[in-house]
Amino acid sequence: MDFKKTLLIAFVLLGTLEARSQSYAGLSIGVSNNDTHMETLWFQHQLTDRFSAGFQLRYSQVRYRFVDAIAIKDGSTAFGGLVLGFKLKEVEKYRLDFNLTSSYRYLSNDEKPELAESTSGLEIDPNIILSMKLSDRFKLHTGAMLRTAMQFGETPILNEQLPSAIVLAAISYKVNSHSIALRVYTGPMNGATGDSMKYFNQISLGYQFSLGEKSNQFSFFNF
Repeated sequence: MDFKKTLLIAFVLLGTLEARSQSYAGLSIGVSNNDTHMETLWFQHQLTDRFSAGFQLRYSQVRYRFVDAIAIKDGSTAFGGLVLGFKLKEVEKYRLDFNLTSSYRYLSNDEKPELAESTSGLEIDPNIILSMKLSDRFKLHTGAMLRTAMQFGETPILNEQLPSAIVLAAISYKVNSHSIALRVYTGPMNGATGDSMKYFNQISLGYQFSLGEKSNQFSFFNF
């Protein structure tokens, strides 16, 4: 068998695999008491019946964040990360998923010149999501995550940031391969030295389209 035939067969097999698997791509916009606005892009691919992997990119304008354990109110952040998804259980009326998001974070400080102009860090977001089918088009989603943020650089803060318990409530609507979802997050948020940042609130609107096999499951890994 010559090289051209081998290459053709490889592309046919790859296309068949893609057609039989599920992929998602989407974007969302939102606002929180951490950020005046945030935009997120994501892609997720179903590798097996229970396991999926993907990535996300996010940009936000700072409303309240920390540099060297000191709060700033002017700057921007950029996130890029990988996500692993695990389907724990699925029946006709509901589905239970566990997701693990690990994101590299770059923060630009535009407010306080005595602090570092920028810092980098890591956010780890393990979360569990329950999706309940209300109808053929609507689903209700609820869940929780434990977010941990770590700052690197000249003043590393690796052990003082305590996990923050954040609860999700959302509803999604699907038509053919397109979905939209309104999501609300709330819960206590810790500061850069473990002190309380009172309460964290966020609301976002997301759009997603699916490729491959049809599915009414909305992807929620893009916290």
